[in-house]
Amino acid sequence: MKELLDELPDGVVVVGADAVIRLMNSAAERLTGWLRADAIGRSFGDVMPLMDAAGFLVHEREGAFAPPLRMTSGTPERDYLLKHADGTERWVAVRASYERDSRGRLDQIVVSLRDIGRRRRLERARADLVATVAHEIRSPLTSVKGFTSTLLHRWDRFSDEQKRVMLETVNHDADRVTRLLTDLLDVSRLEAGRLELRRQEIDVASISTEVVARLRKRDEAGEHVLETLFPDEFPVLLADPGKIEQVITNLTENAIKYAAPGRVLISGTDMGEYALLRISDEGDGIDPRHLPHIFTKFYRRGAGERHSGTGLGLYICKGIVEAHGGHIWVERSGPEGTTFAFTLPKEAA
Repeated sequence: MKELLDELPDGVVVVGADAVIRLMNSAAERLTGWLRADAIGRSFGDVMPLMDAAGFLVHEREGAFAPPLRMTSGTPERDYLLKHADGTERWVAVRASYERDSRGRLDQIVVSLRDIGRRRRLERARADLVATVAHEIRSPLTSVKGFTSTLLHRWDRFSDEQKRVMLETVNHDADRVTRLLTDLLDVSRLEAGRLELRRQEIDVASISTEVVARLRKRDEAGEHVLETLFPDEFPVLLADPGKIEQVITNLTENAIKYAAPGRVLISGTDMGEYALLRISDEGDGIDPRHLPHIFTKFYRRGAGERHSGTGLGLYICKGIVEAHGGHIWVERSGPEGTTFAFTLPKEAA
């Protein structure tokens, strides 16, 4: 039985009616930080101090090991904060099953534990995403509502130039909302494996030039010098033009947003079997501790650092590039600047 318990991925702890531990498997050792030789014979509260969401310790509750009804067979799965032997804390899902003697009295409790740290982090990231999306949508919609209301009620009071500026702002903010909703739809399609690619022959150099021309108009202060560099014989690729434009735009916008004023270059190289594209800036680089996570969903820079957005842009770029059969990575990041690179195969994947 002990060997079988040790094969289980979840922790299992057997506790007597006296709240003393009788048995535990190797997974429970990892979760609690206690060796079974030291844990067996000790109080449940010493080895597994479980705290609920309200901040109360389970073992300190009156009647915690005395189920009120004889027909009760166990407890549903609940989430608790478990204090590890080294002092750290982790979230675990706990389920208990009651075993009784022939007279119906509680004999022992079989407690199963599952590490749900990843699930909790994902739930927290999703909650943060909802808050961020609400803010990202509310900001441009407030602008749209304000300008449209002003124009509707005071149309005759503004000159044509003032009206044009207001309408350009409305148009720009409406585009922001559209891009955000497109990102959310792309994420759901990526997770479901249903991202559709409409492949056709595309000229990546021309797409890059169009992206640069569009972003130059947004950079009113002219802080960045946006350029493209492609060889004359750069290959025509078979890809989804809208999706590739989305990747190039996102990476270039990130360079403008996060890098110090300077040159931002979109370049391409023919590598034989595939085409290599780079987006380079002259900023301060990305902190090395962020690099392993920047392509993950919902990831954004920590508090106190310059950050914005939903944390979905690079995740979507990675999904689009890989759907085309390519690869994306950070080629260079340091005091001289950052370079994002991605490949696209010449043949359809």
